Amino acid sequence: MLIVFSIFSWQDKSIQYQTLVQILALCTLTIYIFKTVFNTLCQKHSPVVFSQCGEWVETNLGEQTSWKVTDKSRVSFFLIFIHMISPLNYSQSKWCLIYRDQVSKRDFRRLCRVVIYQQQTAGKD
Repeated sequence: MLIVFSIFSWQDKSIQYQTLVQILALCTLTIYIFKTVFNTLCQKHSPVVFSQCGEWVETNLGEQTSWKVTDKSRVSFFLIFIHMISPLNYSQSKWCLIYRDQVSKRDFRRLCRVVIYQQQTAGKD
């Protein structure tokens, strides 16, 4: 909203064809926002298979990516922060944020148990 306001707060006649430039900037910004929202809504999440031992496997079309859930992961009442590292390259890691209403209650509890298990067995490897 602030960007839209700033586009129309330019001084009058500060550049040639200012009205046209403002309308083009507003149209470009509007198209970008709608495209971003549409892509976010249509994005398919790949199915995930995981175990209590912390193995996390993402299954995309014909390929699988393996991750290991770490003890840096955290659980709260509304969401779970999952930190994962690649078992092939420990310097490669990523975070996954899962909200309570994103998955079923059963799956949310299972994810919580995996994170708690990883935290309890962190130094025992």
